[in-house]
Amino acid sequence: MNGPSTANNAQTCPVCGVSIIDDEVQFSSGTPGTRARLYARVCQYTSRPECINRDPNAIGTILKEDGFEPGQDISL
Repeated sequence: MNGPSTANNAQTCPVCGVSIIDDEVQFSSGTPGTRARLYARVCQYTSRPECINRDPNAIGTILKEDGFEPGQDISL
């Protein structure tokens, strides 16, 4: 099957495997999030056209807290 799978307002991205149900993103671990958080953490880094989270109107405003916080440098 090509493209996203859908059922009852649910989509599963064929690129990353994330489920989006009624605009709530079900990450593989942690609490559910938004399309903006998914875009900030994953979708912006792929160029694959199958990504289901590309519509700027659906993504909404991306906030600073949607991305990852930079960590401390590792010293060897």
